Amino acid sequence: MERGRITWPQLSMLLYLMVGATSVLALPTISAQFAKHDMWLSPIVGSVTGFFTLAVVLKLHSYYPELTLVQQAELLLGRWLGGAANVVVLLFIWHGTGLITREYGEFIVGSVLIRTPQPVVVFCFIFICAVAIRGGIEVIGRFSMLIAPVFLGFIVVIPLMLIPNLDVMQTFPVLEHGWGPVWKGSILPLTWFMEFALAGLILPFVKGSRSKWKWGMSAVALMLFTMVVTNLTCLWFFGTLSSMFTFPIFAASRYISLGDFFEHMEAIIMVLWVLSGFVQVITWYYILVIGTAQWLKLEDYRPIVFPIGLLMVIMTFWITDNIQDMIDLFMTTEPLFSAMVQVVYPVLLLGLAWLRQKGKSKDKGRSGGNGPETKHGAAAAGAKGR
Repeated sequence: MERGRITWPQLSMLLYLMVGATSVLALPTISAQFAKHDMWLSPIVGSVTGFFTLAVVLKLHSYYPELTLVQQAELLLGRWLGGAANVVVLLFIWHGTGLITREYGEFIVGSVLIRTPQPVVVFCFIFICAVAIRGGIEVIGRFSMLIAPVFLGFIVVIPLMLIPNLDVMQTFPVLEHGWGPVWKGSILPLTWFMEFALAGLILPFVKGSRSKWKWGMSAVALMLFTMVVTNLTCLWFFGTLSSMFTFPIFAASRYISLGDFFEHMEAIIMVLWVLSGFVQVITWYYILVIGTAQWLKLEDYRPIVFPIGLLMVIMTFWITDNIQDMIDLFMTTEPLFSAMVQVVYPVLLLGLAWLRQKGKSKDKGRSGGNGPETKHGAAAAGAKGR
């Protein structure tokens, strides 16, 4: 079905952008609403689910290195039960692609193309993604390897260029109201870090396995670093007023001015976010296409790329009416839905895989032990006959 292969560094950068490209735009707003001065602590708490879920899918991959999460489910749960579970997973991914694409559309239309109808932006974007997906996983892997370092570089450069306007004292007092506000502010990071579980649908297309833990966990660590730096930048620049902005980090970048020479950097940052958002959407899109093709037992995924793209456009505008409703969705039903599909479900599959492997090892032990016993019994019978 997919003959292309990517390397582990490419997968690491792909996973990094799959989660972080648009999440850093809205994260400071929601974290500041609950955690206030402790908003920088929220991603640290939230990263726990990222490390955990990725560890689960990597362990599953070690049991069945040639199978994706969809194929593992049918093997471990059976054809019918596994197929039903895969329907839920694919609906969740479809739902997630709609949310991410809508967030991307809101950012583009709200920040730059103010007079352009959002459906036009979304439709053109999905069409470009569909064309790229037909090129295979190698296209996505190489492009992410090109964009991710630049994206990370700008995340570091933005606070450096804003140093004259940053107030580090906004960090204090730390934990003024205890851990309660931090936990509330970490709900969204917890949800987004769970998305690393979707790596289970890409892992079979990665070459080699020696450094999979190092490169896999480095993606989570980079995402944690990015979120902390983004939240600290917004906190030191806007203070608790970060919650007043829809996209605080982009708003902060508009204030960059060094020696009347480095100005209007938001144009460059906008281009970078468009490219990184492209990697994020195309990764989710590809995962949805591959999962659907495997569920339908298709020999090639390319014929369903454009039909699924149309379904994504429909979901983008059906799922929510505006950006505020989207944020409410992130803070209410989305965390529970994500936890069931991206944490509980992979853990269940891992438990079944472990029991299956344990049963096989016991059967091998019994069959290996019966040989010597039979031989010993035959020898004893021969001795008795003599």
